[in-house]
Amino acid sequence: MPIFATNSARGPGVSASLRNLALVAIPLLAMTWASRAYANPPDTPASVRATATEEVPPLQAEVRGPTAIIKMSDDNPMYQPNNILIRAGQTVEWLNTGQVSHSVVDDPAKAAKTDDVALPTGVPTFASGNVMPGGKYRHTFLTPGTYRYFCMSHEVDSMVGEIIVQPPTPDEAARVASQLKSQPWRAADHPGREDENAR
Repeated sequence: MPIFATNSARGPGVSASLRNLALVAIPLLAMTWASRAYANPPDTPASVRATATEEVPPLQAEVRGPTAIIKMSDDNPMYQPNNILIRAGQTVEWLNTGQVSHSVVDDPAKAAKTDDVALPTGVPTFASGNVMPGGKYRHTFLTPGTYRYFCMSHEVDSMVGEIIVQPPTPDEAARVASQLKSQPWRAADHPGREDENAR
């Protein structure tokens, strides 16, 4: 028995029978019911539940964030602070709070004055490239020693900073050694680091 009007010849036209309606409605109802089953899962016993965030051990220093933040300004002192003391394995972040781009470079080959650069023997140089206003650059210092760096654009304006990196405490050294063993891709980025941890 048709529930909608038929075309003028009483053919199937735009009519729908209850049987055809059922063929469409039943699968739609089944999909709706199935999606509700997944949207409201039953309570799970604590013994098989996923770990809550408060039960997770604290993140490592490199993931948590920087140990120190140095602001790059357009006014003197252009690195604020321009001298800091940290431990090996800690991360420093430079934040450009100025209106022009700045950089962080410790490459002697790029310095106008050799006194504006210092780094421990055998340590690879680093350079941030242009850090635009509001931008950030991070570097993790793995080797103890003195690091003096400058801004490529403003070295002539005495935009020079210095970081003194002290050896890690025994606990920090054990943590770094453990990270390098559990994350071999990090050890590959820092050749010779494995030897330092063995001492």
